[in-house]
Amino acid sequence: LFREPCRRTYIPVAGIMASIEQTLQAILSRLSTIEAKMEGKRTDAPPKKKLKVETAQKASDEKVTRKDIDDIRIKKIVPVVPPHCLLEEQCQSEQVAKHVMKGRHTVDNILKGKDDRMFVVCGPCSIHDVKAAKEYASLLKKAAAELSKDLFIIMRVYFEKPRTTVGWKGLINDPKLDGTFRINQGLRTARGLLLDLNEMGVFAGVEFLDTISPQFIADLVVWGAIGARTTESQVHRELASGISAPIGFKNGTSGNLQIAIDACQAGRGAHSFLSVTKQGMAAVVHTKGNSACHVILRGGQNPAGDYESNYDQHSINKVGEKMKKVGVPPAVVVDCSHANSCKKHTNQPIASKAIAEQVAAGSDIIKGVMIESNLVAGNQKLKPGKTDLSSLVYGCSVTDACMDFKSTYAVLKDLAAAVSARRKLKNTESITISPFAEPAEMKQIYKESLSTIYQWTDDIHIRKITPLLPPECMHNEIPCTEDIAKTVFEARSCISDILAGRDDRLVVIVGPCSIHDTKAALEYAKLLIEERKKHMKDLHIIMRVYFEKPRTTVGWKGLINDPDLDGSYKINKGLRVARTLLADLARLGLPAGVEFLDVMSPQYLAEFVSWGAIGARTTESQIHRELVSAISAPVGFKNGTSGNTKVAIDACMSSRCPHSFLSITKQGLTAIIHTKGNDNAHVILRGGKVGDMYFQNYDENTIKKVAKKMEGAGMRPNIMVDLSHANSSKDHKNQPSVCESVCTMIGKGEKGLMGVMIESHINAGNQKLKPGKTDVCSLKYGVSVTDACMDFSTTKGCLNKLAEAVRARRALAKNP
Repeated sequence: LFREPCRRTYIPVAGIMASIEQTLQAILSRLSTIEAKMEGKRTDAPPKKKLKVETAQKASDEKVTRKDIDDIRIKKIVPVVPPHCLLEEQCQSEQVAKHVMKGRHTVDNILKGKDDRMFVVCGPCSIHDVKAAKEYASLLKKAAAELSKDLFIIMRVYFEKPRTTVGWKGLINDPKLDGTFRINQGLRTARGLLLDLNEMGVFAGVEFLDTISPQFIADLVVWGAIGARTTESQVHRELASGISAPIGFKNGTSGNLQIAIDACQAGRGAHSFLSVTKQGMAAVVHTKGNSACHVILRGGQNPAGDYESNYDQHSINKVGEKMKKVGVPPAVVVDCSHANSCKKHTNQPIASKAIAEQVAAGSDIIKGVMIESNLVAGNQKLKPGKTDLSSLVYGCSVTDACMDFKSTYAVLKDLAAAVSARRKLKNTESITISPFAEPAEMKQIYKESLSTIYQWTDDIHIRKITPLLPPECMHNEIPCTEDIAKTVFEARSCISDILAGRDDRLVVIVGPCSIHDTKAALEYAKLLIEERKKHMKDLHIIMRVYFEKPRTTVGWKGLINDPDLDGSYKINKGLRVARTLLADLARLGLPAGVEFLDVMSPQYLAEFVSWGAIGARTTESQIHRELVSAISAPVGFKNGTSGNTKVAIDACMSSRCPHSFLSITKQGLTAIIHTKGNDNAHVILRGGKVGDMYFQNYDENTIKKVAKKMEGAGMRPNIMVDLSHANSSKDHKNQPSVCESVCTMIGKGEKGLMGVMIESHINAGNQKLKPGKTDVCSLKYGVSVTDACMDFSTTKGCLNKLAEAVRARRALAKNP
């Protein structure tokens, strides 16, 4: 419904007769009339784009402009109140500042072993009713005071909820619970509740889902979490490095523990990432690193779909040993809910009992526990815009099921008894809590400057914030010309036709693992253009132009983040270099594909992008799915690093729907982006890794299984195979053999395979780059500085075989 009423369709058949064009024009005209009637529009208006059935050269005289390729999936953009305005409107008092600092200080001491208590993050799965939240808080405050000798209790105050596909996403996103997405009101409501809780003397813990909302609420938070779906996401690790509170990283939804340990390592380091200032302007945030990062064990789900807990002593000790090995202090928090309870709230006491037994037996690694609890047990369904809100049961969760407070209190008492028993076992008195040092002359400082008080609780891990050039300024500097727009528009249209089954060619995303040298990139592009022309009837070739690289822990993160390859993080320069290269490629007639890692950089580059990817580490991330729903280009979601293909299918389903999320405008101001949804999403199979073992998922059985699941979800089965990564066991020399297998399947008529990805460069292999240490002049020309790539000669051989396979599939379709 959100597409142009009429759009051009490309069919790759040379020498098409004029009569065929006329017939198709008549069909499309009729379809346009039907669609216009459905949308309540005039049917007598001429179509915006005339259908053209073109030859392989795709010669078109139609004028294509920026409006045809930019923000075509954006419904509207709404301004957001600048953070500083909200902070002034709902200002933090001296009393609250002291309270927050004291809470963080206590959690930090528990993590370091200076305080022998456990901290407990306890509260509703999500906050949907402020009144009920305050009532719960008053009960929790009494329990916290009673058990304070053994437990430090923090209320779980989650305002944002990641969904498997779609659903109510929390009080910030939809405060009216009706699908109206009044995010300004949501931010105000969230901050107001946090202020009320702190003034009551209750400590608050939240989950952070994006890099912008923390500017509105983080100064009132004593502890934060990065969820299982975002622990692998680089931007969330960067965010954690700048958050002023201690942060816990959950293990992955598959149960992968290593990614949480990697995240702790990354979060402890210094980073630079895109966010906004307190004035609501786009900016580069340079962090110091957060030493108070720890692991949260929440169980997992195996490939068969069964839940597996990880709160047993062996799992906990294993994590502790791994953390020690990489230099991260062994500190573990156990989530009694989620997979550790098999998603049943009644099982939480079983998990907490096992934890209590380990603590009572002397375990020092367990620093805390998470409990999902509410006034009333269980949960209830909420369908925004459909559920009668007056029918909701007061104090009962609208997301995951929770224990009631009576059961919660019993669990808290057992945990407190376990801490006391551990203390007796060690023959020690309660460890003296190191005194909390308050800033000198707090009242006087507060009177002198409102902004000063936030220095005590906000941005304490931020090294500096530097201005970011507004996207529109860069657009004017490097404009979208008609030839650029035409390249992008036609490439996207072809991919759309391939995804819809109107074009039987194969999409091929081929190029360097990452771009670090624009001169070499352009040389590679000129080689690739010749292959693109040669195989145009069978392959739709897009150059892989990746400017951002997610790292396992730390390392060079791409040309946008560090364009000089020296750790200087000149992001304004990086964005300019990236946009310039994309423009140069489009002028050459070569479409580009990129990976999107955050919600802000697309405002600088996306109009020049013909195809996009969401990587294995971010496919589960809600903000990345929301982003894809806004991207004007087709986008592929990779399966998870563990090999989980369901998360990619879920991501495709989610991104097809409208969403609302925080980003920036073309003028560089914080804004709410309301999207239309992207129906051009597909799955990318890249293999997986369990422990130290790689496994592949490009076999015929997996392809058919994924295709069947996509069809079952109401989607056309569109699958791309990544020849690299786990499918090649991270060995570039294996890519040709993967290609052979894929070609065999295509040649046999496999229609679900719509594309492949190839990591390729001028020369084979890779070389090490350590920003600030490597002499950049010593780097070999045309060789990757990230993952190893095939050389171009080998790439040509693969392209020849892929084209041959497509011809075989086409012939089979004609003569089955």
